Amino acid sequence: MDAITRTGYYQDYNISFSGGNGKTRYYASLGYLNQEGVAINSDMKRYSARLNLETSYKWFNFGFNTSFALADMDAFSQSTGGSYSNPFVSATLKATPLDPFYNEDGSYNTSISYNPLAVYDKEAGDIYNTKTTTINLNPYFAINFGKGFILKTSLGINSYGTRQYDFWSWYNNQGASDNGRGTQYNSNTTTITWTNTLNWLYTFNEKHNVSVMLGQEAQWKNYWNEEYAGINFPLMGYRELNMAGSSYGIPSYKTRKARLASFFLNTSYDYQGKYYGQVSYRRDGSSVFGSNNRWGNFWSVGGKWRISEEEFLKDNDVFTNLAIRASYGTVGNQDIDWYASRGFYKAGYNYNNEPGIAPESLNLPDLGWETSKKLNIGLDITLIRKWNLTVDFYNEATSDMLFELPISKVTGLDKVYQNIGSMRNRGVEIGLNGTILQTKGWTWTAYANVTFNQNRVTELSDGKPVEDTYTIIQEGYPLRQFYMVEYAGVDPDTGDPLWYKNATGDETTTNWNECAKRYLGSADPKAYGGFGTRLQWKNFDFSADFNYRLGGKVYASSNRFYLSAGSQGNITPATYLYENAWTEENRYTDVPKYVYGNTSGENNHSSRFLYSGNFLRVKNLQLGYTLPKHLLKKILIDNMRIYISADNIYTFKAKDFVGYDPETYTNGLIAFQYPSTRTFLAGITLGF
Repeated sequence: MDAITRTGYYQDYNISFSGGNGKTRYYASLGYLNQEGVAINSDMKRYSARLNLETSYKWFNFGFNTSFALADMDAFSQSTGGSYSNPFVSATLKATPLDPFYNEDGSYNTSISYNPLAVYDKEAGDIYNTKTTTINLNPYFAINFGKGFILKTSLGINSYGTRQYDFWSWYNNQGASDNGRGTQYNSNTTTITWTNTLNWLYTFNEKHNVSVMLGQEAQWKNYWNEEYAGINFPLMGYRELNMAGSSYGIPSYKTRKARLASFFLNTSYDYQGKYYGQVSYRRDGSSVFGSNNRWGNFWSVGGKWRISEEEFLKDNDVFTNLAIRASYGTVGNQDIDWYASRGFYKAGYNYNNEPGIAPESLNLPDLGWETSKKLNIGLDITLIRKWNLTVDFYNEATSDMLFELPISKVTGLDKVYQNIGSMRNRGVEIGLNGTILQTKGWTWTAYANVTFNQNRVTELSDGKPVEDTYTIIQEGYPLRQFYMVEYAGVDPDTGDPLWYKNATGDETTTNWNECAKRYLGSADPKAYGGFGTRLQWKNFDFSADFNYRLGGKVYASSNRFYLSAGSQGNITPATYLYENAWTEENRYTDVPKYVYGNTSGENNHSSRFLYSGNFLRVKNLQLGYTLPKHLLKKILIDNMRIYISADNIYTFKAKDFVGYDPETYTNGLIAFQYPSTRTFLAGITLGF
């Protein structure tokens, strides 16, 4: 690990300007970020700029907001299925502590399969480079007709482009067989949103405040990508694609389009800042759905009663703010493949020098909106002007869930999107923040928040569960339910792995194939949140932030390799396996005996690699000092703060967890991801 890791560095510079006169205001900023990761071949540079301008004249105003970002990233494969070109995989699995990375003559030791130092040699190794360009332009124009009527039109243009070049070198087994292989992948997504609104804001008798907004919106999304590859590069170190001696595969080019049309109405009313009401309605039509279900209607109602403004509480010193609120409404989801409902064929399936096509998707005229009905009831309390408490109860019932389901391969496809059923999320969110101490020189504040959530699949369209390798979607269970063979430990007499044989009960077996699967928990945490504190003494300030997760499970599929007791052949065992594997002297353990070429099935999918996802992370500590203003006047600086900061300082994990970091994807899968890094920063913030 020492050979593939390093002390990374992080530089971030930002400068901004703002100003204007009574009619025109502007804001401009420039940014530069340079980061070298802790793993070899993990670097990023980013350049950014922003310009905002607004001007007004009598009865109209106009302006624009623009931003630009260019990122250049070097990375490595982090495939969830595993990739030996990933340095963490190659160094920990394919090399032993006895294997030198270099030969005596200084050349790379190629007897190590996927020698990570060779694979990522700067001059002749693999390349995984991605350049992204993000451009945003948002002009707007508004006319004030008087009497509270304002007409506004705005245009939003977003362009996100990617240029990715991957090169497999001679040090990469796949690249060596092709004398080097280079693949260029380019793509661009452009989203144009045109919004027109008519607003009416009016106050009656200085007590009744009314707001009405009538609007229309149109959105155009356009996407294209292209991919082409080459092999047979002339010499090591020649890695540009134009140096390839021959093409590889069939070049591809794809375009996709999506459209969304929306009409909406929002109204709100409040009486003396005491009683609030809100009603909204929108109708959306999306091209991603079938011809029978493209349009959806969504609405919401809400209200708030600020009790502390009532006469019986107005002058009290305890409840300086007390309000209850409630809302109920529907929200639509269209986040699926843009052509999921279209019956398309794809070209490029050629045979014997003759062109061919194959089905790419099925015609699904009834595929429609996923709809969530959301109920929220909340309470806001401020006590003695120091402590703020927020409590929210929510219930979200989702119907017509959009999900990809496996279908018969006779169709030529693996999966199609369907509206498969219903799901419910229900829980409570609690937030507390306030001032613990405030004196002439000291200010001490703190905050904490927690969310308790319960997820359940309440209905599937045909009532049948959707089973995957180690998960299942089934009525009455969470959406991210783990479903696999349960590991029962190790036979203390033989060192063989044991699994529970039946869906219930304690009978065990050494034959994994005989076992039934069990329901073994969900990836969803039962509670998650964060807490922290801020302390200020004169010109010094200190802050600490923590986050946590409790109750969820994580499945480390990568440990099927790292903790393999010989099934994977000639790979280096992890320290945990080396120290805990069964031996005559270590009979009571959870790690089977190590046997080269092990055929016991010890690394088959099972709860042996399923762990508690609980953690508490020291997320950030920061110490700063703000220089006195009288010292800065002479050098024309308005304010100056110097600080040092540390991120991801330490993570407290569950005792049974084996791995880098239990915080992972929402599906609970841990594979070969880049580990969380501990970062130390020093910075200066200047104001002019």
